[in-house]
Amino acid sequence: MDFSNCPIPNWRGTSQPEGLGTNGVLVLGESLGDHEREDGLPFRPQAPAGSVLERAIRRSGFSREQFALWNVVPVQPPNNWLDGAPYEAAAITWGLTFLPEVLARFRPRVILALGNVALRAISTLGDISSTRGYPLPSRYDIPVIGSLHPSYLRRGKMSHLSVLMHDLRFAVALAAARQSDGVYTANFWSPVLWRDVSYDIPSSLRSISEISPEPGYICYPSEQEASDYLRECEVNPDLTIAYDIETPYGATKEIDEDDDHTGNKILSIQFSVAPATGIFLPWRGAFIEVAKRILGLGNPKVGANCWRFDAPRLAANGARIGGTQHDLRWAWRFFQPDLPASLQFITSFYHPAGGPWKQLAQVQPQWYGIRDVDMTLRCL
Repeated sequence: MDFSNCPIPNWRGTSQPEGLGTNGVLVLGESLGDHEREDGLPFRPQAPAGSVLERAIRRSGFSREQFALWNVVPVQPPNNWLDGAPYEAAAITWGLTFLPEVLARFRPRVILALGNVALRAISTLGDISSTRGYPLPSRYDIPVIGSLHPSYLRRGKMSHLSVLMHDLRFAVALAAARQSDGVYTANFWSPVLWRDVSYDIPSSLRSISEISPEPGYICYPSEQEASDYLRECEVNPDLTIAYDIETPYGATKEIDEDDDHTGNKILSIQFSVAPATGIFLPWRGAFIEVAKRILGLGNPKVGANCWRFDAPRLAANGARIGGTQHDLRWAWRFFQPDLPASLQFITSFYHPAGGPWKQLAQVQPQWYGIRDVDMTLRCL
């Protein structure tokens, strides 16, 4: 490997890949730190970040030798600054010239990308805050799973170590999965869910980065279709109805659920009563009456942060909610109080094969809205 044309000013050190890669997983980091520069190898067990990764690997029942370890940029930037640096894009482009050689040597079946730099480098959906834990398509026809960087955990988030362990186990399980009818089934024990889990992952991950509405999503219903949906709920009182409203505060609702907004304007409401199904109702005209009647039924209801956000705004608009009301995000808070509680984060542990969807809020609001209730119901 020739490092002489590195575009980072005042870079130091060089690195070689480490590990045997026998479990089929390449752990991809960002760049070298002080200990990595001294040893010429990534994620040293005695280094600040490397020691956290070592702990996660061992607690997950693995050894580091089973993985292949590498960094997107195999040198040390000045002051360990790469993410957001003016030379970041050039450094990543340069560093990726070495990755094909690493892939050819270890032949990984799954890449576990730690942190935003690594994920952005190899996937078009590179944002750990929203896509962590989902298998995504990569530039190399190898599925990539983004996870938390050990450095992030050391900066006051060691309560999230089980999330990194979950993602390690998921990556290994997916690498070991056998294909059946175009689907890979990954089985492992999750330290976040405290139970065995089984994920069916499509062998082609291309659809995850595209808008592909399920046939059961009614995105543009007629008034008759809305009435038919109401009738289905009426004749099946045992069906649990997932609901969610969209408001001008939709983005804030997801990020900062404790903000007390005084506005009660509703743009739409979505319902789902079975996986891969749902209906989008604009909050206008005859659709409002249908929505109110569905909400008033005695069927059990479930929402995500509905107790403090959806229900009060619906009440202000004259909607009475009947039946037992479950709040998925508050249930999650009791189950895992130290972890984030956004719906997409929760869903990554229950239905990762569906892929992230929050990036579609503006380009396909109907599909996005139904996806919210579909995933809420699946997680419940």
